[in-house]
Amino acid sequence: MRNLPYVLSEQIEIDEKYVQKSHKGVSIPSTKPRKRGEAASKRGISNEKVCIITAVQRLGKAVARTFNMAKPTSEDCLKFGQHIEENSYAWTDGLESYTRMLQEKQCKRTILKSYKEYDTVNHLNNVNSFHNEIEKQYEIYRGVASKYINRYNALFCIQREVQGMDAQEILVYVLKKLKYSIHYFFIRQIATDALFEVSF
Repeated sequence: MRNLPYVLSEQIEIDEKYVQKSHKGVSIPSTKPRKRGEAASKRGISNEKVCIITAVQRLGKAVARTFNMAKPTSEDCLKFGQHIEENSYAWTDGLESYTRMLQEKQCKRTILKSYKEYDTVNHLNNVNSFHNEIEKQYEIYRGVASKYINRYNALFCIQREVQGMDAQEILVYVLKKLKYSIHYFFIRQIATDALFEVSF
C-alpha cells in the first residue's frame, strides 16, 4: 500500500536549497574525483548543483524533495504540488516555476525577491532556518551521495519534527509513521535497489 502524500496547508513558505552533486562512495572512470569541500567547476546554479525544493508550514511540518539538477522547472514544481493543499497561502522567492503549480492549487502568493522586502509577516525565515539545519547535517555527514538525496531529505524533515522531543515521544512518533507501512526486503538489496524512495 502506497503512503498518501505528506501535505502542508494554510501558511507555507517555499524556497530552494542547492547542494553540490556528489558520487560519494562510487568511482566513475569518466569523472575526475573531487576532494571533500572542493568547489564546483561551474559558478552559480548549474547542472553540478542538486536542487532541493523545500516547503515549511508556519508552526508546522516541512517537506523537502529533489526532482532535478539546477533550477527547478514548472514540471518539477507541479510534482511538488502534491504536498501543497489547495487554497493555502504561500510565500516564495521570485522563481517563476512556482506560478503554475500555485495557480492550479488556487493558492494566494506573496513574492519576496530580497531580504529588504521582509517584515514581521512577509518573510521566508522559517524555510531559511530549515535550510541552515540541512547545511549542518551535510557537514556532519561530510557530504551525501546525490542518488540517495531524497532519503536524506526525508530524514531532515523527520529531524525537524522531533526537535525538542524526549526519547519516549520520538519512539511514539516513529511508531505512528510506521503503523501503515509494511516493507519486505533482503539486506543485500539495500546496496542496489531504491527501497527507500520517498513517497511522503
